[in-house]
Amino acid sequence: MQPLSPAQAEEALIHLTHHFAQWRQSRRTPRGRIPQELWAQAVALTATLPVTRVAHHLGLTPHALKKRRTALNGTAVPLPPAQVPHFVEVAAAWRTPATEVEVQRPDGTRLRITYSDASPTLVPLLQTFLESR
Repeated sequence: MQPLSPAQAEEALIHLTHHFAQWRQSRRTPRGRIPQELWAQAVALTATLPVTRVAHHLGLTPHALKKRRTALNGTAVPLPPAQVPHFVEVAAAWRTPATEVEVQRPDGTRLRITYSDASPTLVPLLQTFLESR
C-alpha cells in the first residue's frame, strides 16, 4: 500500500471521525469497546498525521492511540483509497485567455479557471467546488 498524501489522510480522518461518531451513537453501553477495525484505521492514519491530531479528532487520548499503534506493530487495516479526481479540460484551448482564477480548498484540491469572457458566471461553479467535500 502506498502511503497517503497529507490531503488524502485529512480526508480519511474526516471519514473516520464520522465512523467513530456512528459507533458511539449505536453502542449499547457508554463504556463499550472500540472495534478493532476503527482502531486499526486510526493507527494507519498516524503514519501520515501526528498522533495528537488523530487522537483529538477521534475523541481518543494520545496515550491510548500510541499504545494501540505499538500493539498493532504495523498490522493495521489499510485505509480505503481516497477518490482522486482526474484532470478534466472543460473548454477548448484555442481561445486566448484574458483572466485566470485559481482556488484551493483546505484539503489541497485546486481548481483553475481560464476564461476570456468579459463577465463569466463563476459563482455557481465556485460554490459547487468549495462545498463538495
